[in-house]
Amino acid sequence: MTNEKKILQHMTDCIMIDTMGLRVDNVSGVKLPRKFAQVSDDPEVVDNSSWAKGNLKSESGKCMPLRVRSQKSGTKLLVEGSNSMQYLDHNIVSSNNAVMTAFSMLDAVQRQYPLEFEYLRRPMDFRRGEGIDVTRIDTPAMLQVPSGLSAGAIVNAFAYAGIRAGRITTIYPNESAYLDQHSQLASIKAYVKALQLKQKLREEWLPKTENAASLLNLASDTVRFEAVFRLKQLSRLFDGQAVTPAMLSPKTLAALFLDLLDGYNLKGSLRGFLRDEELQHIRSPYRSTVALWQRGTDLRKLFGSDEKLLTSHRRVLKREFSIDIFLPPPGAIDVPIELGEILRVENFVPVPAAIKSDPALVYNRDMQAEWLARNREKGQRGISSIYINPYHHDDDQEDGDSHD
Repeated sequence: MTNEKKILQHMTDCIMIDTMGLRVDNVSGVKLPRKFAQVSDDPEVVDNSSWAKGNLKSESGKCMPLRVRSQKSGTKLLVEGSNSMQYLDHNIVSSNNAVMTAFSMLDAVQRQYPLEFEYLRRPMDFRRGEGIDVTRIDTPAMLQVPSGLSAGAIVNAFAYAGIRAGRITTIYPNESAYLDQHSQLASIKAYVKALQLKQKLREEWLPKTENAASLLNLASDTVRFEAVFRLKQLSRLFDGQAVTPAMLSPKTLAALFLDLLDGYNLKGSLRGFLRDEELQHIRSPYRSTVALWQRGTDLRKLFGSDEKLLTSHRRVLKREFSIDIFLPPPGAIDVPIELGEILRVENFVPVPAAIKSDPALVYNRDMQAEWLARNREKGQRGISSIYINPYHHDDDQEDGDSHD
């Protein structure tokens, strides 16, 4: 196996799927309940709107992770959200199987609000990853924090690398950083998942399983990098084709992730603070404000009673440079971070086998077994009853764990 194939295979083992956006055309009888609200652009409640929207309750009822909408008099169904949150109330780790994920999302809608399709076997197409357009897909992977560094330091360095690369960058020091967050094509973010769990009080939601502690340790010992591919970018990547789940094998997702990360050019030696030459890109007088803020100066004392001026500086810096001086300043990083070395593929880690095989922590279902059982139930035989691996276009794609 060549080195390129080894790199791709390793990332295939690491890649996961969080949020997916789906579109299904020619759906009959999409009648979302009144509590989903039939709305118009006002947005007043009306009786004959052309679209409806709402959030689907998770299996436990603790959250509403799936957004469901219908358009064109109820013939177009749009679903977006996290399948893992829908079934398990957490998305620390998740499957990398786009076909299973997409089908499970539609199945969740179908079980709460039954849908009607133009022909009876259409749900069987969904089981093969066909007849569904993917409008968005978020693909996270966990980067191991090297010994001697903190997760927050890596996030800060990632943000400053984005600034140096000329990307629109938003940073919450030591917590999260976003590059091109509002792009209609693709973006990437890095954040400390353990902090997010504590802030949203979701640790207490985790199931009582022997592997729960290991899952929390994984979140604490890694930085989560998450690539987001939106409809326009997916269309470009696949030469204008409508992208179906069957086209997004784990190997394909891994390749897209690596290409996006490589395209950001986030290499080089970086420290936690903006250096003098980097500060020069910020126009005066805001440059001095940032220089003082990042060194821990109490800006409210510095500005005295002129709260209006301080607020004005904050507004300009957030808008033009994605720096929020009302947030804590970045902590000092005592040694240079060679970000290019840290973002090596081998530093991304797969989900440990014990966690991956725990059904309380990673949602999964056997699509082939369900396909065969459904055909037996309906008395289907012959070629049409044979289940074909939806990712068969990957010539050397291995069956089994890589599709879990």
